[in-house]
Amino acid sequence: MSLTLSGPPEVTTTAPTSTASGSRRAPHRDRAIDLIRFGCLFVVVILHSMMSAAVLGPDGTVIPTVALSTTTGFTIASWFFQIMPLFYFIGGYASLSGWRRTQAKGGTWVDYLRSRLRRLVIPVAVLIGIAGVGLSVASELGVPAELLAEASARIGQPLWFLAVYVGLTSLVPVAAHFHERAPKRTILALAGVVVAVDGLVGITGVSALGYLNFLFVWPLIQQCGFVFADVLRSPVRVWLNWTVMSLALVALGALVALGVYSPNMLVNLNPPTGALVLLGVAQMCVLRLGHSWLSTLVAGGSDPTAVGHEYQGRLWDRIIAWGNDYGMHVYLWHMPIVTTLIGGLGYLANLVSGVWLGPNLSLAGFVLPEIESAWWWASRLLWLLAVMVLASALAIAMSKVRFFSEATLERAGRAITGVARELTSAGVDSSGAPAGDSAGTALGAPAGDSAGTALGAPAGDSASTVGTEDPVRSARGGRLQWSQRTRGILAVGLAMAGIAIALLVGIAPLIWTLVSVSTLVASLVLVACLKTPVPGPGEVERVAAAPQPLACPSRSHDER
Repeated sequence: MSLTLSGPPEVTTTAPTSTASGSRRAPHRDRAIDLIRFGCLFVVVILHSMMSAAVLGPDGTVIPTVALSTTTGFTIASWFFQIMPLFYFIGGYASLSGWRRTQAKGGTWVDYLRSRLRRLVIPVAVLIGIAGVGLSVASELGVPAELLAEASARIGQPLWFLAVYVGLTSLVPVAAHFHERAPKRTILALAGVVVAVDGLVGITGVSALGYLNFLFVWPLIQQCGFVFADVLRSPVRVWLNWTVMSLALVALGALVALGVYSPNMLVNLNPPTGALVLLGVAQMCVLRLGHSWLSTLVAGGSDPTAVGHEYQGRLWDRIIAWGNDYGMHVYLWHMPIVTTLIGGLGYLANLVSGVWLGPNLSLAGFVLPEIESAWWWASRLLWLLAVMVLASALAIAMSKVRFFSEATLERAGRAITGVARELTSAGVDSSGAPAGDSAGTALGAPAGDSAGTALGAPAGDSASTVGTEDPVRSARGGRLQWSQRTRGILAVGLAMAGIAIALLVGIAPLIWTLVSVSTLVASLVLVACLKTPVPGPGEVERVAAAPQPLACPSRSHDER
């Protein structure tokens, strides 16, 4: 069985697809899923804001610290606000929907990858670039190096999620292939590996082995999202969902009681463990049970004649639309806001450290209260409001930042390829080899093709020649296909590497910002130069004859 990642060439319309009953249903967004996804990001922002704090040291220095994480209440609450499994689960649902819609339009994995990488990588590149410059300016203004290092780490902290998400969404065409052919076996295989890795960690005591589960836990949860996408429009089997949810929570509780997993669900996040899978299954069942109710809620209620029905529907529309447009930007920019606020409050506390409001009560303690004190808790609402308002305003502003267009990036890629071709051709000519074998050939195009061909289709090939049995053209087309996929893999790898640099090494000093942003831009250049693969001999007939999945009726935010 061959693995074909190209969509059906003959499908060129975005018209509504036929359902199993033969009726016609126009594609539409699942507003309930959109709201849940925005809610997940909202929970993460609240969590990070509550955990971020600082105290004044004996010498008046500002010492950043983490609040609440060691308390029993936090451990209990982590079972409710650990929503990363739910987010990746929804991401699987949305990604499969996007891939199926790309196929329905006649698109291929190249079209899907180009769209996904551009939407995910550009906001990260803007964040890293601006934050890196900002930290460098702060360094020149005399901000202590320790605080800058802490700020660099805090700003890069949320990026692990995007590094994993870029890899997962890029693999959706392959993951969808396995889901369409063997959904149960795929899930069981991934689950088996997760259990094996957790068992290996438990037997050997080498916790570093748990990082292998980055390769299996999140893909497993994404595959569960694929299943959700398939069953969402079918009747809800209430008893089954309650049973599965109960079994997942009981199993998770038992494994925690036995000491296999930490009772703190945030501890189970890094590295990811099977605890997140069980928690994610429970969250999936809750969403399945509540999806219909939530859909009714965002529609304004079940009674269209009720007073306020239309107003409520429009209000939810605006909230969901705002979340779709700016939710990811809020996620990216909330930590710079939190870091800046903490630094500002610390500086102000230093200025007023000698002012006393009464016995054992200083103005500095009012500005920067002791963690978990009565005033600290009382001021948390104001703190959260400040973070939310400022992060939202900054997110809107950063979403307007102009980046290189896809056409500009493609021209840059062609120029780089042309220079490489000229340099390589000169070297080859001087050694007596044919001048046509050059850098373009190394990039996957047949010898003698132009720079444009090296980044696109074989020279001389046209729509009229697709499907011919010319063995030379067939071999050239095969090499081009593999070259495209190699460059696609390289683009994804560069995107993940660029994010990982900011996450692991930091954004400051400025050199790491330049390295990270350059790597991300190189990823975008590569993906901009990818062209839709030309089907080989007989491939059009094979794809046309193969059963195609129905286009999912909902659309993810990333397709906007």
